[in-house]
Amino acid sequence: MRARIKSMNLMKKGILFVIVFIFIPAFIIFWAASSQASLAIKQQAGKALSELNRQNLATIDKAMDAIDQNMVKIMSSNLIQQWNKQRSITEEQRVKQYVATEKLLAGYSLKEKYSLFLLNYTESDYYFAPPTDISDSGLFFIENAEGKKWLENALQAGGVGIVQPMNQLGFTVVPQQTFAYLRAVSDLSTSEKTNNVIAATGIEAVVQDALNAIDLPGESRKFLVDSNGVVLAGGQANFQSFALPEQGQELAEGVWVTSSHMYVYHDSPHYKNRLVYDIPLEAVLGSHTAMQDIIKLSALCYFAVILLFLLYLGKSVIRPMARLAAFTRMYVPGKKMERFKEGERKDEIGFFYSSFYTMTERLNQLVQEKYVMEIKQKESELILLHSQITPHLLYNTLDSVYWYGIRGGVPEVADMVRDLSTVLRIGLSRGKELIHVREEREHAEAYLHLQEKRYEHSFQFQIEVDPVIENCLLPKVIIQPLVENSILHGVGKMDGEGEIMVRIAEEAGGLTITVEDNGFRPIDLQKLQHILAGGADSDQGFGIRNVHKRIQLRFGPSYGLFYELREEGGLRALIRLPKLYKLEDLGD
Repeated sequence: MRARIKSMNLMKKGILFVIVFIFIPAFIIFWAASSQASLAIKQQAGKALSELNRQNLATIDKAMDAIDQNMVKIMSSNLIQQWNKQRSITEEQRVKQYVATEKLLAGYSLKEKYSLFLLNYTESDYYFAPPTDISDSGLFFIENAEGKKWLENALQAGGVGIVQPMNQLGFTVVPQQTFAYLRAVSDLSTSEKTNNVIAATGIEAVVQDALNAIDLPGESRKFLVDSNGVVLAGGQANFQSFALPEQGQELAEGVWVTSSHMYVYHDSPHYKNRLVYDIPLEAVLGSHTAMQDIIKLSALCYFAVILLFLLYLGKSVIRPMARLAAFTRMYVPGKKMERFKEGERKDEIGFFYSSFYTMTERLNQLVQEKYVMEIKQKESELILLHSQITPHLLYNTLDSVYWYGIRGGVPEVADMVRDLSTVLRIGLSRGKELIHVREEREHAEAYLHLQEKRYEHSFQFQIEVDPVIENCLLPKVIIQPLVENSILHGVGKMDGEGEIMVRIAEEAGGLTITVEDNGFRPIDLQKLQHILAGGADSDQGFGIRNVHKRIQLRFGPSYGLFYELREEGGLRALIRLPKLYKLEDLGD
């Protein structure tokens, strides 16, 4: 894929860039922002509607509480309590008791209607009382509760009020349901339950008034359902039950959202019913949807402008640059280039063309100057050969000083001059980078002799070299920085108790150089490793960092300089090198 993109011309790359870095990100940002905005609106609307639903349900519960209080007053009256026990009375007394009860129930009936159902009385004794299919409220005598599930549920609930849907009382052409609140009548004299039930029917009118007091947006619906999902109030004629759709998500407590509707609900813990608001999302989002359409149209116009600009950019910039790229491929050093009209432009394109023409002229001039450079290079080689005479003169001078010291009776000075000559001779090595092990040993030994005299024999040293590897090659002057550190930071001031041990041996198919001392100063091993890794300042640990880098640059990361602490005190430096006898082995 990467190779295919690289092979595209600038125009295709530009189009790809616009699609990948402008169109797609803009679409993602717009989609994410729109989703977040819609979610925020839904959350705010859901929160407000949830609080409205809670207050609306509280209003309905207050209305139900008022009905429940009326029932308590009715049941507590002496007249109602007289019906709890049958008495042998005359027909005239029965009529008077019936009329008084009807009057009592009618006095409490307003929008809701109160009725008393008696199950223990003989219905024929009260032949003058109209049945439930004629009167919509009042006193009713029922010999058998079979088939009347609502009446059975009220008796089973004992003295607790329950909400039940039941058929509308009175004459109706088509059977209709009503929202009833039922409660079994208790005998206050014995605290026992009776088979009498008081009912408040037509409560849907009271609930509907509370629902009508709330205005919801759009084609929203408000309805009250019982614990079984049966619609008690607020539903249409053909809308008999309700359940939250399975497809959707809970936006907040009491707020359920689907792809097209928002359902807000709260439950009444006392009356076991639920108030539900069914609101279309279009009504909730409102102007946000229109704003989204405006943003979409604006985005399309914006993208169209970008495409037009890209076409203009391709014609005025990318195409001249492609032509310039073709000219650069056609250019041959020494050949004069033909000038084109793009070079007359006053913008950056014209500057590029002018710079290209200037570059070709300079290259042609460099071709002509090539021979002069070759002559100067030969002169530099002669100067380099001449500079090699200077070290040779220095060695001869030091040799003369050495013999002068021998004849003058100062052998220590002579020895120091000899050691210095050895250090310089091996250090320069006529420009060679790799020397033999024996030469490196001589260099380290001469340097240690010089330092031993300088520090007045405050330390002793020992150098061990395996004779088998004396002719192996290794980078020059890699032991001297290590022994120098051992003297400066370890044994330089130990008054003759210092020891430096240098060992060069074959190990695991390679060479291992060990430089260790018995210094008493505390050593920060982590700092030394930090210096080798190049993390310290450039003026810290220059010598050891130089040794480590030279080895790794020549032989690879498997080799180099490593440090470890000695168990008996002091520091041990390890140099790991490949075993080489000639330069050709390095290529293997």
